[in-house]
Amino acid sequence: MTSQSVQSRRLTESGMGELLSLPPTVTPEDIGKQVREAAVNSGCVLVRERSLDQDEFLRLVAAVGDKVEYKLGEGRSDLLMLNASRDKDKVVTGRGPLPLHTDGVLVGTRTDLIILYAVDFKDTPGSGETYVVDQMAAWKEMPESLRSVIEERDFEYRVEEPDFYPTAPAGWYAVPNFRDYGDGHRALNLSTGYQADSEPRSWSVRVPGMTAEESRSFLAELDGFLRSPRYTYQHRWQSGDLLLINNQRTMHGRTPISPDGIRLLWRGQVAEVA
Repeated sequence: MTSQSVQSRRLTESGMGELLSLPPTVTPEDIGKQVREAAVNSGCVLVRERSLDQDEFLRLVAAVGDKVEYKLGEGRSDLLMLNASRDKDKVVTGRGPLPLHTDGVLVGTRTDLIILYAVDFKDTPGSGETYVVDQMAAWKEMPESLRSVIEERDFEYRVEEPDFYPTAPAGWYAVPNFRDYGDGHRALNLSTGYQADSEPRSWSVRVPGMTAEESRSFLAELDGFLRSPRYTYQHRWQSGDLLLINNQRTMHGRTPISPDGIRLLWRGQVAEVA
C-alpha cells in the first residue's frame, strides 16, 4: 500500500476487508490503483467521502482494470445504474433483495472486481444495504454436511429476469459450483437463492436430487452459515462511499430497499485480475 493510504481496520472477524483513508487530492486513477491493490489482498475495501462525477467514476473503473465483456439488458459493465427502480419488472436495478451470490454465475462470465459508488442514499437502517461474505474463510470452516453437497452437486439455475440477462439459457441449467482461477486458487461460484416466495426474483436456484422443500432448506442453511457474523460485513451506505469487492474471494448480496428509500449506486465490473 502506498504512503497516501492508511489501513484503518479489517471489516470482518475472519480478517476480510480494509477501511482506507485517502487524501481528497488523490485522482480517480490513483484511487483505482490503490483500491485494486487493497481488494486483491484483503477481499474488499471501503473508502468514504469521495466526490465523483460520472466521468471520474469511469476513469476510476478503467484504472482498476479491463471492463467485463458481456451483454446486459441495460447499462454497461463499466457503468450500471442501480437506481432502485419502482418498475415491477426490474429486480437487479429494482427495490427487492438480492440473495448471496457470485457475480457472473448466471452468464458464465468471469468477473474479478466489482466497484460500487453511492451517488445518493437515504434509507432506514437495515434497508438497501450491501453485505459481503468472506467465502474463502467460510469454505475452510464449513461443516461437512454443507461442503459435501456443494462438492458433489452443481446447482441449477433459471433466469426469471430475462430482459436483464439476454444471453442466459432458457429454463433450468447447471452451473459449476466452483471457478478455477489457476495457481491452485479455486473459489465458490454460486447463489444461495431467494428465501421468500413473495419476493421479486431475478433468478431461481435449486439443488439437483433434492425435493423443492429439501433444496430450499439446504440453501437456507448454507446462506445462514455463510452470512454468520464471523464472515460477513454489512455496509450501510452513505453518499460518497466507494466499495470495491473482490469477486474471487467473496460473495455478496443486498437487503430490500424500503418503500421511501433512495438508493442510487453506480456499478462497474472488471475482469482478469492476477
